[in-house]
Amino acid sequence: MSEPGAPVGVRFELLGPLRAWRGGRELAIGSPAQNLLLAVLLARAGQPTGVDELVGLLWDDEPPASAVNVIQRYVGALRRLVEPDLPARSPGHWLVRHPGGYGLQVDASSSDLVEFRTRVLRARRAQYADEALVEFNAALALWRGPCAAGLMVPGRARALLAGIDQEGLATVVEAADVAHAAGRPLQPLLAHLERAVKADPFNETVHARLMLALDSVGRRAAALEVYREIRKRLVDELGVEPGAELTRMQHDVLAQQAEEPPAARAPQTRPLVRPAQLPPDLATFTGRRDQLARLTKLFGCPAEARRVTVVVIDGLAGTGKTSLAIHLAHQVADRFPDGQLYVNMRGFDPTGATVEPADALRGFLDVLGIEPTQAPAGLDARSGLYRSLLAGRRMLVVLDNVRDGDQVRPLLPGSAGSAVIVTSRNRLSALVATEDADLLTLDTLSASEARETLVRRLGEEKVAAEPEAVEEIIELCGRLPLALAIVAARARTHPQFSLSDITAKLRATQGTLEAFRGDSAGDVRTVFSWSYRILEPGAARLFRLLSLHRGADLSAAAAASLAGAPPHRAQDLLDELTRIRYLSEHRPGRYLAHDLVRSYAMELREQTDPPEEQAAALARLVNHYLVSAYSAYLALNPHQLPIDPPVLEPGVTADQASGYGEAMEWFEAELPALTLLIQQISRVPRLAGSVCKLVLSLQPYYQRSALYHDWRTQAELALHVAVGSGDLVAQANMHRSLAGAYHFEERYDEALEHLNRTTELFEQLGMGADQAYVHSNFGTVFAKLGRFNAALEHHERAFELYRASGNVKGEAIGLEGIGRCLSEMGGNAEAVPLILRAMKLYEDIGDRNGEGNCWSTLATAYGALGHLDQAIDAWRRAVTYYRELGNRTDESDSLVALGDALSDAGDPEGAEKSWREALNVLDELGLPAAAGVRKRLDEPAGEVSPPPGG
Repeated sequence: MSEPGAPVGVRFELLGPLRAWRGGRELAIGSPAQNLLLAVLLARAGQPTGVDELVGLLWDDEPPASAVNVIQRYVGALRRLVEPDLPARSPGHWLVRHPGGYGLQVDASSSDLVEFRTRVLRARRAQYADEALVEFNAALALWRGPCAAGLMVPGRARALLAGIDQEGLATVVEAADVAHAAGRPLQPLLAHLERAVKADPFNETVHARLMLALDSVGRRAAALEVYREIRKRLVDELGVEPGAELTRMQHDVLAQQAEEPPAARAPQTRPLVRPAQLPPDLATFTGRRDQLARLTKLFGCPAEARRVTVVVIDGLAGTGKTSLAIHLAHQVADRFPDGQLYVNMRGFDPTGATVEPADALRGFLDVLGIEPTQAPAGLDARSGLYRSLLAGRRMLVVLDNVRDGDQVRPLLPGSAGSAVIVTSRNRLSALVATEDADLLTLDTLSASEARETLVRRLGEEKVAAEPEAVEEIIELCGRLPLALAIVAARARTHPQFSLSDITAKLRATQGTLEAFRGDSAGDVRTVFSWSYRILEPGAARLFRLLSLHRGADLSAAAAASLAGAPPHRAQDLLDELTRIRYLSEHRPGRYLAHDLVRSYAMELREQTDPPEEQAAALARLVNHYLVSAYSAYLALNPHQLPIDPPVLEPGVTADQASGYGEAMEWFEAELPALTLLIQQISRVPRLAGSVCKLVLSLQPYYQRSALYHDWRTQAELALHVAVGSGDLVAQANMHRSLAGAYHFEERYDEALEHLNRTTELFEQLGMGADQAYVHSNFGTVFAKLGRFNAALEHHERAFELYRASGNVKGEAIGLEGIGRCLSEMGGNAEAVPLILRAMKLYEDIGDRNGEGNCWSTLATAYGALGHLDQAIDAWRRAVTYYRELGNRTDESDSLVALGDALSDAGDPEGAEKSWREALNVLDELGLPAAAGVRKRLDEPAGEVSPPPGG
C-alpha cells in the first residue's frame, strides 16, 4: 500500500486544555465527545487502543447501542480535521487503524505528552545534573494545567488522564531532588511546585518539596505557612496528622537545617475519581427498621473510627440480604465522602464462576485510577496497593454474595475510616474472630413487616379488603421476603384472582412453604420448591433443562429445542414459568432467569434427569444453533457459496431470519450464547465437530460488525479442536477463516501464512474446488498489499480451477476478481469485457448480489475511462440491485459514487438528490461515511471531493 505524501505539520497539546494545530493554525476539534476521543488517543501516546476499550473509556458502563459506529464517525471526522485533503478511504498519516482499534501516530514533534516523556527520559539518562535540570525544566514547561482541562470526562477516561497528571507531579518531585542533591538552586522549580500543590492538595511529598524550595530561597515564613495549610487540611478533612516526611521538613525549616531532601519516593497515589458504584436502592424496600437502626449505629463517625468497620449480613436465600445491604449503604453513604465501591462476588454462581479476590481488586484498582499495565499481578501485591490507595480515605465497600472469608480478607481496607458491608448465605463466623466483624443474621420478617411488604407491592386497598387471606399468605410464605414478592407478583399479574384464590393455591402445596423457617443449607433450595412442585411435569422438565443454556437469555425456539417440544407447546411451558417468575420475558420472545433460579434449576437437573437425556437435550440445543446460525448466514449472503447445510433434527426448532436486518439482529442477540456454546461443546468430543460449523456461520456477522478479534479468537479455538480431533477438512476451513480475520485486521502477512497452510491441506485432501476459493483469497490479500501482479496470477488461477470443476458461480468470482485487479492496475479497457462476462454468469445463476457487484466495478472502470454516461447508468443499476436485496451498505456507497458522477457530468441537482438518499441510509446505519457526504452537500458546485477509489 503506497504511503501518502509528506503530511502538513500537526501538533497536539494534552498537558492542559486540549488543543490541536495544523500548519500553524489552531483547529476547532468539534463536539465534546470528539474532544474526549482525541484526548484518550493522545493519552495512549501512539499505542493502539481497541474499540471495546474506547467504548468503555468514553461511556464507562453505559454505552449507547451505536457506540462502535459513533466512534467510527468521530475517527473519520478527526482524520478529516487534521488531513482535510486525505482521499476517501485512505488510511491517513496521523490517526491510523490497528487490529481491533485505532492509534495516533505521534512523536515528540507532534505531541506535548510524547515530548514531555522524551525530555524526562533524557534527564534521567543525563551524565551531569545541570544537563538533567535543563531537560526537566523544559519538560515541566510544557504543562499548562491538568490534562484535558475543562473537558467533561467520565470515570475510566478520567483515571487515564489523571495518571498522566501524576506523572507530572512525580517529575516535579524528581527534579527538585536532583537540584537539591547537586546543590543547584530550586528557584526555577518554584512555579512548577506551586502548580503541583494546587493540583494535589493532599500530596505530602509535593508539599515537602515546595517547603524545601521556599526555604532554599530564604522564604522561611512561606515554607512554614505551606506546612500550616496542609496540616489544617489533613486534620479538618481527613482527620489525620501530617506524616513523618512532612513533619521532618517542618523541623528542618524551623532549625534552618534543610541540608538533604528526604528519600525520594513516588508520589502518593490516590483515587482520582469519586467512585459511586452502589446499585439503585430498591423502590419497594420496607421493614427491617430494628436491623437498620442497629447497623447504622455501627458506622458512627468514620473520621473518628479506630478500626475498619466490617458488617456481615448473613442468612438463608430469599431473606433480602442484598436489598438490606444496598439500602443501608445508601443511608450511610454521605459519611464516606471518598466514594463507594461495590462488587457481586458471585459466591454461589450456578456455573461455579465465582469472582476471585484478585479479579475484584483489579476492578477496584481500575476505578481508583490504576491503569491495567500498572496493576500488580499477584493477589498480595494488588491487595497491598488497594490498601495504600484507601489509606487515609473514607470509603464504603460493599461485597455482595460472598462465599467465604477467604473472598473477603484481601478486599478489606487496611486503615481506619473506611467500612465494609458483606452479604453471604453462609455464616462467616471466622470474620468475627479474625477481623472483629459485626454479624447480623437476617431472619424472616415480622408479621407487621410482612404485611407492609404486601401493602407496598399490592396497595393498601387490596390488602385491607381480605385481611384473613393476607394473614394466611404471610403464614404460608413463612414471612420470607422472596416468597412474599413472588406471591405479590402473581397477584399483580392475575388481577382477576382474589387473594383468597391465591391462598387456596398455596395451601394446596401441602405446606411446603413452612420449610422456609429452617436454617439448614437445604433450605436454600426450598425457597423455590413451593413453585416448582405446582408446575406441570412438562414445565418442570423444561425448567431443569434450561440450565444447559449458558447465555444470559434465550429465545423461545432455543427453549423448545431443549424440551424437544413443538413451538406452541413450548410457548405454553414458557408462559407457565414466566407466570411464577422463574423467567422474565425481558424482550418479545426472549427470556431471562435470575442466577439463583438458574442454580436451582441446575441442581434439580443433575439430581433428576438421566445423563443420556441431558446429553440429548444439549445435542438438540447445538442443532438449534447450527440451523439457526446457518439461516442467518444465508440471509447475510443470499447467494454465497454455502457451507454444508445442517439437517434439522427431530424435536428441534430453529429461528429463521427472513432478511439482512433480521439476521444481524439475531446474531447480535445470540452472540454471547454462541460464544459460550462454542467453548462449552469444544470440550465435548461428540459435539466438537459443530464448533467449526458455528464459527463459519458467524463469519459474515463478525465481518459486518468489525468484530475481527472475536472472529480470530473463535477460529483459533475451532482450529485447536479440529487439530485435536484430526479433522483435516475442518483444519483447512479454520486456517482459511483465520486468514479472513487477519485480512480484516490488516495483518496481511499472517493472513498469507494461514492461506498457505490452507493450500497445503486442500492439496493433501484433493479438494481442488476449495483450492480455487483460496486463490481468490490470495488475490484479495495481495491486492491489499499492492502486489497486483501476484494478485492477478491468483485470480487467474482461481478462475481456471472454478471452470475446470464446473463451478459457474466460481467462474464469475474469478472473472470479477481479474477485472477488478486489472482496473486497479490501470487496465480499465481490458477489465470491462471480463466484468461483463462475470455479470452474465451471475445473471444465469440468479445471483443478483453478484450482478450488483459487477455493475459497481464496471461503473468505476467506465468512470476511469472517461465514459461518464455509461458510468452513471452502471451506478444506477448497482443502486437498484443493492436496494432490492436490502444490501444497505453497498447501496449507500453506490449512491455516493452516483452523486459524484452526476456532479462531474454537470447535473448538480441530480448529484444532490443522490447524495441525500445516501445520507439517509448512512445516518440510519450510523456509518462514519455520512460525514463525507455532508461535506459534499456543503461544498460549492464544481468543488466536489473525488469519489472513493477515484
